[in-house]
Amino acid sequence: MSDYFDGRLLVAPPKMRDYRFAKSVIYMWKHDVSGAAGIIVNKPLSSPTFEAVCQEGELEYMSDISPKIHYGGPVMSNMVGVLHTLDFEIKSTNPVRDDLGFTLDRQAVEAIALGHPPANYFVTMGMSTWEPGQLEQEIAAEPPRRETEAWLVLNYDFELVFNSSAKDMWEIALGQAVQQKTQQFTGKIFG
Repeated sequence: MSDYFDGRLLVAPPKMRDYRFAKSVIYMWKHDVSGAAGIIVNKPLSSPTFEAVCQEGELEYMSDISPKIHYGGPVMSNMVGVLHTLDFEIKSTNPVRDDLGFTLDRQAVEAIALGHPPANYFVTMGMSTWEPGQLEQEIAAEPPRRETEAWLVLNYDFELVFNSSAKDMWEIALGQAVQQKTQQFTGKIFG
């Protein structure tokens, strides 16, 4: 197993003190020696609307297309990105898995606005980022973080990310992450 968490999900623990990440499920689209980046996938925003984003970016759009914009995280909060299946891919797409990528390019938003979207996608504003080594410290619960505040890591699950409601996603992900961690723990003892 890789020491990096790209292509996986981070699940906020119930005792997460940072309100920006409370009850968050984050898809990690980048993690390497330079740091980590992901987007929160379970927090739709009430504003701005997709129409407002298109108007602000001076993009043509079809008025009947209005996907929810999701809060991706507190960094670069004015940047719009798209987490999507790879039936849509351009040069600037960062493919994370064989079937999923992240694109921080107006062409991705424009394709959606003109009715040529990927089969599955999230439009996000902002992202979540970590300096080199920071995410590893948070997952390992190094002081001053307590163990009950450590991120839980969950294997990517297409159904969870794209087919569960944003309202229920965190509880489902939390249950799966605890079950996965328990299996790893018991596997080390009894394996």
